Amino acid sequence: MNKIYGIIAIFAFAGLLIPTSAMQVDAADGGYALSNMDYMLTIAEKGKKYIKLKIDEMKNSNTQDWQNQRAVLAIYDKSAYQIEQLSTAIKNGDVQSARDNFVSAMAKLKQISHMLNQIAQNKAADAALPDHSEIIIRYEMNTQKLEKMSNKLGADIDFSEMNNLILLAKQNNQQGNFEKTKQTIDQIALKGLKVYKTLQSINEENKIIRAQALAERYIDRINTLIVLAKNSDLLDYAKQLESTKTHLISANSTSQITKHIRIVISVQNDIKEIEKNKLEQIALDEIKFSQKQKFSTLLNQLETKAKLLHSQAEGSNAALYYVEKSLANIDYLRNNLDESESKINTILRVIDQLLSKAEKIVQEST
Repeated sequence: MNKIYGIIAIFAFAGLLIPTSAMQVDAADGGYALSNMDYMLTIAEKGKKYIKLKIDEMKNSNTQDWQNQRAVLAIYDKSAYQIEQLSTAIKNGDVQSARDNFVSAMAKLKQISHMLNQIAQNKAADAALPDHSEIIIRYEMNTQKLEKMSNKLGADIDFSEMNNLILLAKQNNQQGNFEKTKQTIDQIALKGLKVYKTLQSINEENKIIRAQALAERYIDRINTLIVLAKNSDLLDYAKQLESTKTHLISANSTSQITKHIRIVISVQNDIKEIEKNKLEQIALDEIKFSQKQKFSTLLNQLETKAKLLHSQAEGSNAALYYVEKSLANIDYLRNNLDESESKINTILRVIDQLLSKAEKIVQEST
């Protein structure tokens, strides 16, 4: 719009530069006067064309300022009429009438430029205004969420005032009373924040109550774990549980209660793992003891057989060699029954082979 001001100012200024004396020359100077009047018509026509272009842009911008639009069009029509009169005066050689129509037409075009600028400013200001309808919808949804939360928590909060304010905001917005709409929206926001803080406080209180109830249930579990830890000679764990129990009883926040319950769960898992390992070790020891009994019985049988062959092998150095070597292996194995099962079985096979060789020699010698 500043460009419009500049062009119109040039037009008006150019018109004012035309001297009155030049328009009032006698017939001898008629050519000069007519030339200047043609110049005025050119300036006026260009100004009219430019303003018409801007008016068309205003119409296409869907602005709601209908009253100013009609005023602009009315003034434009008057300026266009005076430009036509300017053209007629030029044709008739009426210098004074031409000058008067030119000055009046240019003044109206300048007035239109001011009005177009104001319309543009109003449109920009309207565009900058917040969309109250969307804000109201969002606050209405938030209020509904708060009501659901209130019902879930059993808070028994009255939302009738907030709902009435939402209805009032909608009415003010529909009526175009944006200032009252904004004030009502601000009231809704303040009350909504107050309700939210109240619900948040109630929720925290409920959390603490639930956590304290959970803590009470864990006290019995802690007592059981303490007895188990002491019976299993896990005194460090018993001491840790005693300390945790004391802290849990005096805890007054959900974070503290949760922290100490986690400690109890961790200790409980450790004790379970230790007890599990103990049971596995007992089972393994029983298996090993059973294996020792089995191998010990087998070694006794082999030793009896070896001693019998030793008495029968008198006079046969080869047979005695195998028998005595088998007895040495039997003694070694009896003292090393903790060896792996595969190694024990290997030595047993060696003993059996030695006794078999000794037995064969004895049989062949008789």
